[in-house]
Amino acid sequence: MSSLFNVVYISEYSKKGNLSSESHSSVKSTKFFPIYFFNNKEMIFKPMSKTKPLTTPFFSYSEVYWSYVINKYFDSKAPRYYLSVGKEEDLEEKYYNKGVLVKKINNDNQRLFNLYDYFIEHPQDDIDISNYCNYCMKTYDYSQILSSKFISDNSDIGRDISYQILLSILRMDQNFHYENVNFLEEDGKIEVAPPIDFEFSNFFLYPDDISRYEYEKQKYTNDIAIPEQEEPDKDLFKKLCEQIGMDFITYNKKNISCIVKKYPDVVMKFIGNLDKFINELKDIKLEDEFNYIGKMNSDYWTVYYSLYKENDSDKYNQLKNSMKLHDIDKEETFNKITSDIYEFAVKFRSTLRTYLFAHQKGIQNLEELTLKDLLNVISKEDSEEIKKLDLDNLSLILKK
Repeated sequence: MSSLFNVVYISEYSKKGNLSSESHSSVKSTKFFPIYFFNNKEMIFKPMSKTKPLTTPFFSYSEVYWSYVINKYFDSKAPRYYLSVGKEEDLEEKYYNKGVLVKKINNDNQRLFNLYDYFIEHPQDDIDISNYCNYCMKTYDYSQILSSKFISDNSDIGRDISYQILLSILRMDQNFHYENVNFLEEDGKIEVAPPIDFEFSNFFLYPDDISRYEYEKQKYTNDIAIPEQEEPDKDLFKKLCEQIGMDFITYNKKNISCIVKKYPDVVMKFIGNLDKFINELKDIKLEDEFNYIGKMNSDYWTVYYSLYKENDSDKYNQLKNSMKLHDIDKEETFNKITSDIYEFAVKFRSTLRTYLFAHQKGIQNLEELTLKDLLNVISKEDSEEIKKLDLDNLSLILKK
């Protein structure tokens, strides 16, 4: 069996053309990706950007890993990504020659556009995304979109978007913004495109800085955890953060609770597929037989950002001379990624099961759900169902 992380070298392929795309939010960027024929398919080479925050070769590993997982366990229409080394003469200077190959998700008769584009083209009174910025390391509120008239009139679209939101949480996506959900339009009919773009999974960030990695991982994990009881200082903390301009808000619980209430069938389907993934997760081997991964620094993007975005050559030279690249223990890092994905997947499954149970019990404010709320509605007849929730601390509370 060939490795999931085989590397495709594009040197023997001729470029067919370029794919250009432009982000339309307040943080704008234009991307130019070369297109090749590979195994009789039109394939896009998506190179790693030198100016994208936190870029390392693990961005490509994340795309390959999650595209395989999503294609096999969650959505067979999702395109696979493959590690690749491109030709520098086919690339702009702002890109590395390492990246991934991926098949185009639209044919020549289909228009591809994203969720943000749709609401810009079709303004609606119940949707306000005017302040949207496609920043990384933050979550986005999808509840207003899922509650919009557009989605109410198109429940299949709502289900597909909800499913992709759950997938983004599973991979701890730190950049699942409104331009990551795509549509395909043909002959006036709109449908949700298969999921793409998996590079910002937290499990593959900060491979050279374990303390930063652990901080972000724990913060994300805590964000979906169900507390024992309501946090008394939560509103005070919110006000303090607002006063100093700190964006503390995360939306995962809000998104989950909205999906559970509107599409419990989607959540049940997702859990069923998640079960299969969890059972086989540890058999998916991360490896680097081709030495694709070299020395790195998660902050090295600032070097090229100063050159290409800030046009500051002095700053560029200063950063380039001072920034150190690090070797990492690849085997240890791979093992940790696999272990952490498994641990989080189990916790996420438990959270989803608990939200479904609470919804069935008539608890309305799921976003603020606590274990104390569950204790107020469970009965002896629920004991077996409670065990299936697999919550870390519910059994301790029940014994009190």
